[in-house]
Amino acid sequence: MTKDAVGVGVIGTGFGVRVQIPVWAQTPGAKVTAICSSDKARAEQAAQRFGIPHAVTSPRELAELSAVDLVSVATPPHLHFEGALAAIEAGKDVLCEKPFALDAAQGLDMLQKAKAKGVLHFANYEFRTVPARLEMRRLLQQGFIGTLMHAHIVTFGDFVRATEGRTARWWYEAKSGGGWLGASGSHTIDMLRFLFGEITGVSAQVEAYVKEHRVLGGGTVTTDVDDTFFLLFRFAHGAMGAYLSGAAVAAGGSGMRLEAYGTEGTLVLEGDRLFGAKKGERKLEPIPTSNLPMPSGVADPHYGPFLAWTRQIVQAVRDRRQIAPSFLDGWRSQQVIDASRRSQREGKWVEIPL
Repeated sequence: MTKDAVGVGVIGTGFGVRVQIPVWAQTPGAKVTAICSSDKARAEQAAQRFGIPHAVTSPRELAELSAVDLVSVATPPHLHFEGALAAIEAGKDVLCEKPFALDAAQGLDMLQKAKAKGVLHFANYEFRTVPARLEMRRLLQQGFIGTLMHAHIVTFGDFVRATEGRTARWWYEAKSGGGWLGASGSHTIDMLRFLFGEITGVSAQVEAYVKEHRVLGGGTVTTDVDDTFFLLFRFAHGAMGAYLSGAAVAAGGSGMRLEAYGTEGTLVLEGDRLFGAKKGERKLEPIPTSNLPMPSGVADPHYGPFLAWTRQIVQAVRDRRQIAPSFLDGWRSQQVIDASRRSQREGKWVEIPL
């Protein structure tokens, strides 16, 4: 690629404006050249605020702009397919937010179309770039804990109650891809796959403990999606796993704690801190890791990981090299989500084909 900067077209003025555009603006070798919203005024307002040359209302119009090399789909999940397809058909590389698709079948279609067209495709599991997670993966691959026997992750918080009246309606609608399993679970399922390999079967309990919600812009909605889930699963190599998460606790919360137990040791990830112990050692000791640099003047936890990921994407686009996480990872994560929902509906263990 010979252009001075990779031209990025962002579809979506929610997360796209709050996180993506400010981070792309601080990514060396990238320039946001277009913004898309179905609301023309919102698109134009964002364009004026960030100095973006093109404001459009159609994903296809954005993707066909010569100034756009990479399309970043940052819409609600039910619009991911439309945005990704517009990019693929225009021959443009594409980054898609999570949860990746409405279901695994749609996700596989997106993956196959991207591969057939020969475009680079990326999924926005930006928290893979967190140094403590990368160090945990390195230690696992070096055999720090030996053979993994089981891994458990617990994360509970008050997201639902704390964001009442500030969350968009789609978040509470199954038809729009809403719910905690997709919003948070998709990230963590990807992390589990990244660290330990593919998940091949699951048994799940999925529930909504808060049924009525005030939504952004006024009004209330009765939800038909989850705010809590408990998953039991197996990895392809035979280890067992458990993932317990809820977003509707009344007070406090556990944060995130991941424990991995093997034949030769233990690793524990607590937030962004890593601890470990070898066989025979009684106490977990801190394992030093670095911190991601944060863009200036921001505090959102997505910024640092997303900036690290956008840097990698820009280099991959310049080198014409496919890197992970890709649409393949988005599809695999969606398979686990679909299997979890099926397990809840049918009350049984569900196998996940590789």
